[in-house]
Amino acid sequence: MTKPAKRTQKDKIGIYIKRQAWILFVLIIAAWVIDTMWLGSQLTVAKSAAIGALLSFTTQVVFAFFIFWHTGYRARQHIVTQLYRGQMAKWLLTVFGFALIFITVQPLSAPALFIGFMVMQISHSWMLWHIR
Repeated sequence: MTKPAKRTQKDKIGIYIKRQAWILFVLIIAAWVIDTMWLGSQLTVAKSAAIGALLSFTTQVVFAFFIFWHTGYRARQHIVTQLYRGQMAKWLLTVFGFALIFITVQPLSAPALFIGFMVMQISHSWMLWHIR
């Protein structure tokens, strides 16, 4: 006997996006505490880490929105198309987001910006690993 197809994991993705939001919040608070307690850089490091983490979170949410636009077997062509569109939107938002950040935000700590971005990327990958 065959098994029925698995339902989409849209609900799980929504839960993990909420968890990502909590990780974003914790990262911002941790960066603020580290900056005020040890670095004393007038919140430049905290602001940069928060902006990098927020950029990563935003691009992941946009990607998830594109991916789950269509569901079901009959929409398989649309799902593949949306996968490509979502990936392109994610990359364009990331590139233009970094460009906009480097142009407009002064003072900025580039290492803190990239650390905040990478921490969110790593946490996103870790959560995707747990979905399976």
